[in-house]
Amino acid sequence: MLGDQFLPNFAMFVVGQAAAWFYLRTGRFWIGALSTAALWVLADVVVVARFAFGASAEDLALPLSLLQAVALGTVAALLFAQWRRRWSDTARARPRLFAAAMEQYLRSDHVAAAATYRRLTRADPWDVAAWTGLGNALARSAQPKRARRCYLRAAGVDTRRRFADFLEQQKRLLRDDRAASQRPAVAELAAIGPRVSRRST
Repeated sequence: MLGDQFLPNFAMFVVGQAAAWFYLRTGRFWIGALSTAALWVLADVVVVARFAFGASAEDLALPLSLLQAVALGTVAALLFAQWRRRWSDTARARPRLFAAAMEQYLRSDHVAAAATYRRLTRADPWDVAAWTGLGNALARSAQPKRARRCYLRAAGVDTRRRFADFLEQQKRLLRDDRAASQRPAVAELAAIGPRVSRRST
């Protein structure tokens, strides 16, 4: 695309790295980490091939094209995500949708509440309140593993740790609920145990 020209490829690398850094800084760790790793590995391949092995422009075409694709892809994904979280239909309707999700949750319609919160998190993956609400709805729908993942996502994008105590409390409640739901099963096994041992003797 840009051949093996240094400055345009270096500029592409810097722009892609800036987008990846934004993801890392705002708590979207995996996108930022994978983009950063891919950009640096490809840049290293190009530099080593060019200056250590004297590779020609044709030999560098594939790694340079991949570097450009990763950089452009990271920037395009970030721009699209920012557009969605600010100007999409869901973003413009966020106050109404969030209120509807809260109402569904309070009416114990946890499946509908989860669907509404999920719509909000798709439009804005940085929405701490929507991730927390989704976690709460999934916890009440007997999906503790998914709920825990939502609380972790909320904690990840809560880079200023404004909701850290609340999210820790939610995770603690989730653990307590799971422990309480397992107690009857343990008691039942304890009661069955002696009967099974008597039968086997």
